[in-house]
Amino acid sequence: MPTNPVFTPVDSQGNVIGAAGTPSAVNVSNSPTVFTVVQPPVSLFTEAAQSRTTNGATAAQTWTNNVSSVIVGINVTGFAGGTNVVVSLQQQDANGVWQTLGASTAITATGAATFSVGQGMATGAVLVSGGSYRLAWTLTGTFTTLTFQLSVQGR
Repeated sequence: MPTNPVFTPVDSQGNVIGAAGTPSAVNVSNSPTVFTVVQPPVSLFTEAAQSRTTNGATAAQTWTNNVSSVIVGINVTGFAGGTNVVVSLQQQDANGVWQTLGASTAITATGAATFSVGQGMATGAVLVSGGSYRLAWTLTGTFTTLTFQLSVQGR
């Protein structure tokens, strides 16, 4: 009776793969179960809510070595006077120029918003390990009150 201490791979009809003749290598695509190992999210940047009434950007941050995708969180707690704010994630290229990797839709009221960037996301930009990034915001209109906080989580 054959034994396999790890697992016995079967195809979609329940036939043991490699059962006839000598044992063969198992192709993961033929295995009935495929496991994906995902690292837990890591907080890369967070700040307290701040009042802002002009365009701006955070100080430059540094990507950690193992981050391939991120989610940017925006929490607007005060909004009056202007039309909208758009928050973008920017990465510095080899020439020192800030390039936009992704951005929020126009935010027009208080509340929370997010957007994702990186491997496997709609905006599949490459996050350069050890490179610099920042969050920037562009305001439309003249705000009397605009208070929001930003965060970045990655994996």
